[in-house]
Formats: sequence, structure tokens, C-alpha cells
Amino acid sequence: MEKKELLNKIYCELADSLNISDTMTQEIISSYKSVGSYLGNLEENLNIHIYPQGSMALGTLVRPIAEDKEGDYDVDLVCLLKNGGNLPAKDIKQIIGKRLSEGERYKSKLDAEGKRCWTLKYSDFHMDILPSVPKISTLPKPSRNVTQIRLTHKENDSYFNRYSDPKAYRKWFTKQMEVSFSKQREIIARNKKVEIEEVKLFDVRTPLQMTIQILKRHRDIMFSGRDNKPISIIITTLAAKSYSGETNLYEAIEKVLQDMDKHIEFNNGKAVISNPTMDSENFADKWEEFPEKQQAFFEWLNKARKDIIQEPLEFAGGMGTMKNRMRELFGSKAVNQTFDTYEEKNIKEKNKGNLGVTKEGNIGSIASSNIIAPLSTHTFYGK
Repeated sequence: MEKKELLNKIYCELADSLNISDTMTQEIISSYKSVGSYLGNLEENLNIHIYPQGSMALGTLVRPIAEDKEGDYDVDLVCLLKNGGNLPAKDIKQIIGKRLSEGERYKSKLDAEGKRCWTLKYSDFHMDILPSVPKISTLPKPSRNVTQIRLTHKENDSYFNRYSDPKAYRKWFTKQMEVSFSKQREIIARNKKVEIEEVKLFDVRTPLQMTIQILKRHRDIMFSGRDNKPISIIITTLAAKSYSGETNLYEAIEKVLQDMDKHIEFNNGKAVISNPTMDSENFADKWEEFPEKQQAFFEWLNKARKDIIQEPLEFAGGMGTMKNRMRELFGSKAVNQTFDTYEEKNIKEKNKGNLGVTKEGNIGSIASSNIIAPLSTHTFYGK
């Protein structure tokens, strides 16, 4: 088996081991729907809706590093007060905080006020709830498709308006992987016997989503106990801009890591990573004030290229040595699960008398359905 084909198989299993479980996904969805119902019933005139943004919405949420339990997932949510467009910034924030602090079910979970969010802490995850209202359009006839929101940013004791558009970002992200997303969505809908519209972005497993999960876990391990960890929105945005529709996961990772920094602009020495759906927002806006953040990003990028792409291709040890190295890079629990699952599939296929592999080693209809040759046949790595 060729080097890249083998690595594609291993990384597919690694991405699956990093992915949130269906059980935890449903628990999170049920919990934030309950919060939405609670707030909506108390503030009926504001017409409150809650929906996921960030990693939860994009299908790039990664299991926490914690080895002894499911861990503490960071779930980002938008709490939209649809009829609150004229509310001042402070009221947008305080209405939600007040209602959460009054609820018997939520007051013990409520953390101190954040700059933009209210946080509810559950046993296995925490919700960062972003109070917001629709941005009032200045156009003569506002389009129904306008999804920009106005949120609140607290600095010291003052409240300021800020703007974002999570729904537009999700639409853009989906467009970046349109072909693979559509194919995966159709297959899942057919297998589950549901309408295709019922299959959400976080139900799908594309090479881009899996690439981002692997890169985020590498970052988490590298910056464990350190400051200036590169933020997820920067990794996600640069990865999506670099992705070119690769169906092979290893090749997708290779392409993304090679091209990420090409999408960083520099204006008079200032780094700019523009929000693709809102040009006024620069995801790297803190790099100028804190140059150590910029330095940390490039330190991570160079190390990721070496650890994930270059070093495995030059590797000359046995599979046991490779497994140990991957434990250092991605965590013991995830890597142990990766190799256990890999070997289980090999045994099943061997028992069936079918040791074939897909011609190109690409992700098929479902990544885990690929047929893989047993580890004992990988003489490329030596013994």
C-alpha cells in the first residue's frame, strides 16, 4: 500500500475518533432547544430563536482532550431576539442574562457575564449563548435573505454594538465543499430514509470537515497549558479557502496546510484574514496589538506541516512506533481508538476473504466503509 493511501486510511479513522458522538449531539440539541423554549415563553413579544454557530453548526466540533470522560464541549449558540431590532446594546444582553438567572433550572449553571456571551455550564459541555437582534437594514426594501445580526460587546462597564452573520458564514463554508457535501447528504438521507433537507451540516462528514478537526486537535495538544492558541475561526476560514474539493483526506490536509498562509493578506504590515461574508471583520484583528498571537499561529502551521505531512512520509519505523508518535500529536485516547478501529475492520475484511482497497484510497459514500488492508501487510513501515 502506498504511503499516502495508508495515511489517508489512518487519518479517516482519526477524524472519526475525534468527532462528537451521536448521543452527545442529541443531548446538546435537546438542551439548547429547552433553553430556547424557556426564554421564548418568558419573552413572547421578542420572538426568541436559538440556533448553533461555529464548530457545532459547521460539523467541526472536536472531542475534548480529557481522557477520563466525554469532556467539556464548547457549544456556541446565537440567541436571536427577532422582534428586538430597536433595543439598545445593553438591553439585548441583560434581558437574556436576567431571565437565565431567574430560572431554577439554569441559575446554578450560569457563569459570570462574558464580553459577548452568557455561559451555561453542564456536566459534559458548556453553552456560550450570544444575545443578538436582526441588524436593521438601511436599504429601502430590505431583503428577506439578509441574515446579519447585531450583538453586544461589553468593555469594562460599557456596552457597544457589534455585527456578525453566522448563517451567511455557514452557507459560505458549505459552498466551499459543495460537491462532497451534496453527495454525502444524499447518501445519509437515503440511508436514514428522510428528506434531504433534514440532514444538517453537522450530520455530514466531508474531507474539509475532517481536515479541520484533525488540525484543531493538533493545535489543542500543541498549546495545552500555553497562551496564544490560534483561534478556531482562523483555522476554519483559512482551511476552507484552501480546500479545492479533494476527496482523499490526506490530500485535502496536504493542500490545506500548504496553502493556508497564502490567504493571509498584509496591509502596511498588518495581517488581515477577512470574514468571507463580512469584509469589515478581520479575524486576525488582535495580531497587531498582540504580535505573539501571529507568531504562535505560524509556529503552529509550520509544526503541523512537519508533524502531519512531512514526517509521516519519511517515517521508517514500525506501526507501533507510528502509533506512539501519533499519541504525542493527537492524544492517547483518540489514537488508541483510531488504531483499534482500523485493526477491527481489517480482521472483519480478512474473515470475509476480501483484502481489497479502493483504487484511489478516497473517502467513499461513508468514510468508515472503506476496505483496508491489515496492518501486517504494511511492510513499508518496517517492523
